[in-house]
Amino acid sequence: MLTLRLYVALTGLAVVTYPAWPAHQQGWVLLAVCLSPLPALVTGLRRTAPGAARLAWWLLLAATVVYDIGNAVWAWRLAEAGRLAADADAVVGVTMIMGGALMLAASLTVVLRRGRADVGGIIDSVIPAIGLSGVLWSIVLLPAMTADGMSTSQQIIRFLDVFLLAGTLGGMLRVSLVAHRSAAPALWLCASGAFALAQNVSSVIGADWQNIPYMAAFVAVGGAALHPSMAQMTTPGPAPADDLTTGRLVFLGIMLAIAPVICGARAVLGLPSDGLLLAISSAGMIPLVMARIGGLSRARRAAETALHRLATSDSLTGLPNRAACVERITRELAAGPDDLAVLFCDLDGFKPVNDRLGHAAGDALLIGVAEHLRARLRNEDLVGRFGGDEFVIVCRGPGAADAMVDRVRTLAARSFAVGGEQVRIGVSVGVAIAQPHDSADAILTRADLAMYEAKKRKKVGVISVASA
Repeated sequence: MLTLRLYVALTGLAVVTYPAWPAHQQGWVLLAVCLSPLPALVTGLRRTAPGAARLAWWLLLAATVVYDIGNAVWAWRLAEAGRLAADADAVVGVTMIMGGALMLAASLTVVLRRGRADVGGIIDSVIPAIGLSGVLWSIVLLPAMTADGMSTSQQIIRFLDVFLLAGTLGGMLRVSLVAHRSAAPALWLCASGAFALAQNVSSVIGADWQNIPYMAAFVAVGGAALHPSMAQMTTPGPAPADDLTTGRLVFLGIMLAIAPVICGARAVLGLPSDGLLLAISSAGMIPLVMARIGGLSRARRAAETALHRLATSDSLTGLPNRAACVERITRELAAGPDDLAVLFCDLDGFKPVNDRLGHAAGDALLIGVAEHLRARLRNEDLVGRFGGDEFVIVCRGPGAADAMVDRVRTLAARSFAVGGEQVRIGVSVGVAIAQPHDSADAILTRADLAMYEAKKRKKVGVISVASA
């Protein structure tokens, strides 16, 4: 923490005293401050575990290097030909866009790791950021740039820079909100994005202090890299909640409508309107909205699948539950009763195991029985847990019932390791063959009654069978 405080104090002093330097030396002061995050980022990288956790910081380092190439060119052009030539230099413009793109990539990388791929949250943050940057562009930046006679290429570069910075700021704000702990580096990077946006405003309106927020943006990057918790920013964080409430939907709708509304209003009022803003913001936002809708659709399908699984599966064994068994038998009967058989199986000797070794051992035995039965089924057969230690098997085909009884016989012939012991069970099986006009309840009742008949001959280690 001492290194961070010393770094902020020294670079902050250079930023504060910047206006006092002679005009021909200010470019070099700016360059020195903008170079300061490089050793800070290298130091931070050494404290981060090798591998994917470093990617965001490598991207941030690359962004800083690219920006500083432009800063060096700007400082040289400022000293040689003055501010207008420095601001209009093509290399400066290109590095501005490349640096912004790398910053955005670093932000998205943090979201994918720290935010656990919080795509929905990042989209919800980026859309307002871009929408509000559109307001800033239309109301402040574009009129000032038009009045100053800036070229179309300069306007495009400035707009893309604002667009990329806004996306980066939105992403880091989202990470800082869901990080809970160790959010300080994300907040430093949020401050960097905010300072960079402020520099765009100050530069366009021609403020004397225009380079101060620009330098402060680089100081904030160095602060993020030197913060003691910087390595934790790219470690997986808690899974964020993705609640798309009605209020948030309304807010996102407003943000989406801002650019078209502003452009339309300016056209109605006879003011210059920016088709570039409308085109780029739409091109950027529409894919985000489509991705958000697609993510919500996938989440809904996954939730529906999970609910259906909960409603039709036994929570202990994972087998179909009573409701699923009844539904399957009903479907099979609707297809025709020919060669359809239902086996109602009850475990003999289960209760003594459960009472003597405990419920955990009883649960382990039920799971072992379920796995044994499931492994010996054909794809078209079904085995379900009907309740307690009762299992139902549904099969179809000539001789299918006898073949299934033989498979169940292997269950009684083996032992199970539960509760630190080897235990064996018996199985009482009631077999019911479907008849014309049978219902699911009727065939299950017959199979259940046959099972109780078989249970009169029950014995651990053997299978007792009765047919209805």
